[in-house]
Amino acid sequence: MKHPARSVMQHSSALADRIVWLAVTGSVAAVETVGLARELLRHGAEVRIVASAAALEIVGPKALEFACGRPPVTEITGQVEHVTADADLLVIAPCTASSLAKVVHGIGDTLPTLFALTLLGSGVPLLIAPAMDGKMAQSSVVQENLSSAREIATVLDPVLEEGKAKLPARETVTAWACHLAGKRDFADHRMLIIGGGTAEPLDDVRVLGNRSSGRMAVALAEVAFARGADVALWLGSATVAPGNWIPLERFTTLQELAGRVESLGAWDAILLPAALADFRPTRQSGKIASGQRISLELEPAPKLLPLLRRAHSGKLVAFKLADAVSDEELIKKADTPLEYADLVVANTTEAMEAEAARVVLVSRKGTKKASGNKRALAGAILDRLQLV
Repeated sequence: MKHPARSVMQHSSALADRIVWLAVTGSVAAVETVGLARELLRHGAEVRIVASAAALEIVGPKALEFACGRPPVTEITGQVEHVTADADLLVIAPCTASSLAKVVHGIGDTLPTLFALTLLGSGVPLLIAPAMDGKMAQSSVVQENLSSAREIATVLDPVLEEGKAKLPARETVTAWACHLAGKRDFADHRMLIIGGGTAEPLDDVRVLGNRSSGRMAVALAEVAFARGADVALWLGSATVAPGNWIPLERFTTLQELAGRVESLGAWDAILLPAALADFRPTRQSGKIASGQRISLELEPAPKLLPLLRRAHSGKLVAFKLADAVSDEELIKKADTPLEYADLVVANTTEAMEAEAARVVLVSRKGTKKASGNKRALAGAILDRLQLV
């Protein structure tokens, strides 16, 4: 029979073949360790745990063993566990103010800090998730230590509520673990994803909008981040939102979005899975009276893709939506946006607001078909992007 840690549901393979050490210090947030370990396992990591004596007073060794399927390191033996540990990433979660200070000042008198100093010396990336009292977190000494820690590690901001500086959500910690220790084939890439729908005002109350869940844009942002990219997401109207580790800016109208292009900045790649307006009305002031028949005159809206191409010299991915047609017809319809884009993701209206879809990826180097849920499609799109 498999240990329960070996049969958790897989969310992704972002940490496949990666050894992640989870160092637990003596914060009451140590009770979250079992859930965090399991979340890391769900993304393919091999999780190993090291705990301080103070942490073991809060969460027992049997619970930690259950969490990852192997006994935690609770003492240093003649095997010099801190020296011989294979590791792709060390996560200190929760990290107390005391442990933070010890890491910053090179004091290894607890197991987590001893592992931290040794693995830092081996070039292993360090992820710190602090948890402590809110007043303690605001003290000048702790703030100085946090600043110093950011010079040698990735330090997550705690969640400030109820007078506490709480441990970030396990999904946030895991997302950063994937970013730091995953495939990283997009490391050092700046990537902008523009998604969601626009809403063009009819009057001061009503809008003319496009349906969009935003799932594809969110999936692209999160998967690209997991693969090491520096990601930003511009999101219009949408029914889903990204994890809080994704920098997010919202937009409403096409005109607002076009204005941002004028100060776009430098990106290695821009992906445009947005449902942008093709038509827009003349805005009327006030509120159009209800209970009567009205006629609207719509003018064609300017296309964003040519604006992006003029402002952006890196890779550009466009999305083309068509009625339910064959793959061959989708390929033909991709010709127009391919004038500006390096890659066109062609799909049908069946994909709108759906959790899964089929697409055809069209570039000047050929075509490729893909299907699956939006995260799987995001991976396929990013794989193809590397080849154009």
